[in-house]
Amino acid sequence: MKGIFWKEGEAFSNSMSLIAFLLVRYPEIASVRFDPDQKTLQFSFVVTSNIGEAQLEEFKDNLLMSVESIVELHGRELERFEIQTAHDSSMTFLEIIRDIDSLSQEEITLMISLVKQTFESVLLLDPEDVVQEEDIMMQEEMIEHMLEDLKDSQQEKRLIGFREEGRVFIFNRANVQK
Repeated sequence: MKGIFWKEGEAFSNSMSLIAFLLVRYPEIASVRFDPDQKTLQFSFVVTSNIGEAQLEEFKDNLLMSVESIVELHGRELERFEIQTAHDSSMTFLEIIRDIDSLSQEEITLMISLVKQTFESVLLLDPEDVVQEEDIMMQEEMIEHMLEDLKDSQQEKRLIGFREEGRVFIFNRANVQK
């Protein structure tokens, strides 16, 4: 990872740090959006083929069952869980929207594992993003900590983060149409 870019002079908030760590830790994620009004994170993935409806439905069912199990294990209530897809002739765009209050690091890891397992040969990855094994545990602990902090804090910025050529970019979407 070459760097994380944000407008100079502005401090990193909990939500910015969380987005940056998610994108660094999980090269499978194409982008992450944070909506402070809805208190949601939207994870986007790009699959480099047009995935059939049967495979998508099986994936959605498996992911929902897994998410419900983890949320229940944590003693939380699932508030928002959506999977949206868009297709063109050669790609599938997969978006998973989750409420922050019931989301956990374990769930994020499970979600990424299921995406990788289901779409491994056709999942778009940034080839420059290789996570060092010794950094994984530290990054996951930081993500869990930032996620818990985000649940208890008031954030105002609608953010989007994505990676391009080994860099993570984070933008304030305040001026962008909802």
